[in-house]
Amino acid sequence: MNDERHRVIVIGPTPPPFNGMSVATELVLEGLGGAFDIYHLDTADRRGLSNIGKLDFRNVYLALLHGVEYLRALTDFRPDLVYVPISQSALPFLRDCLFLVPARLLRKRVVLHLHGSDFRNFYEAEPSWFRALMRFALGDARKAIVLGASLFTMFDGLLPVHSICAVSNGIPDLEVNVESRRGSAGPVTVLFLSTLMKEKGVLDLVAAIPAIIQRFPNCHFVFAGEWLRAAEQEDAERFIHQQGVLSFVTFAGPVGPVAKKALLQSAHVFVLPSYHEGQPFAILEALCAGLPIVTTDVGCIKDSVVDGKNGFIVERKSPESLAERLLLLLTNQDLRDRMGSASRDMYLSQHKAEVFVGRLSAVWSAALTADSL
Repeated sequence: MNDERHRVIVIGPTPPPFNGMSVATELVLEGLGGAFDIYHLDTADRRGLSNIGKLDFRNVYLALLHGVEYLRALTDFRPDLVYVPISQSALPFLRDCLFLVPARLLRKRVVLHLHGSDFRNFYEAEPSWFRALMRFALGDARKAIVLGASLFTMFDGLLPVHSICAVSNGIPDLEVNVESRRGSAGPVTVLFLSTLMKEKGVLDLVAAIPAIIQRFPNCHFVFAGEWLRAAEQEDAERFIHQQGVLSFVTFAGPVGPVAKKALLQSAHVFVLPSYHEGQPFAILEALCAGLPIVTTDVGCIKDSVVDGKNGFIVERKSPESLAERLLLLLTNQDLRDRMGSASRDMYLSQHKAEVFVGRLSAVWSAALTADSL
């Protein structure tokens, strides 16, 4: 162990499965492992996305196993800091308490990281006893990270304002050849890349497809990701068959890094009409790939997608609005190219991995040099 570096316990999952949390944890480990002495407590459930946050024997067993490992790490590793990404629903937050409460009782410095934008609603909806538990678990944190300044209010009444920090997500450069798609022959491809679930707007996009094809048939829609619910998958596939648009649609399933890069390379437009988000990594990947983006005003998305500049912001739950804006992009290559270039510029200035790692490192350092506990 290098005694010159501060010791940090990092809690969080790594891929697989690939989702925002696992990708973020992997980036933290790769980016900060050289500057800090890190003990990683991997909380991944390898069974897939559908098991995340559910109460079953396996999840309870994993939570208890991780709790025991954590207590051992607190004793043996003796961290200077504990880094805890926190959840915004009841059962996962109870799991988080296995890490937060011992850290507070042992007076360890803690940095919280909120990757979502619904924490305030979650807190206010819980009964008084649960809110009291949340206040105790969170109340002694040195720093709390949110995705943007618009989310500072997430911790009102829970933490002092001076402890809240905004750190935008970042990703490594995917090195997609942006120029190769310009002027390419063949259909114009629209890419949806996320978990396939109603809350991500996938059914709204499916519903918009017939109207788009009627006016611009030289297009193709690719849905990449894992279906979360079988009933929604059946509804989408039934609609596509009934509307006779099967030849215009591809369901690519879950994709790893190589396949994902290929999809971003071949796409011309990216769409993610979510109902709830924080700052989705799929949006950052589309920025990195130089794609125009059609999305919704949720979470911190507006910090990265400026309506009319590098994409369009549409109403939630509105297939009509989706169809209208997608048609503008599908029928105008110059607009696609201009907005795609603006997306790439946004990535380079705000969301490179180095920018994210530098900001996170600064927060850790500030927490370590704050007033003594």
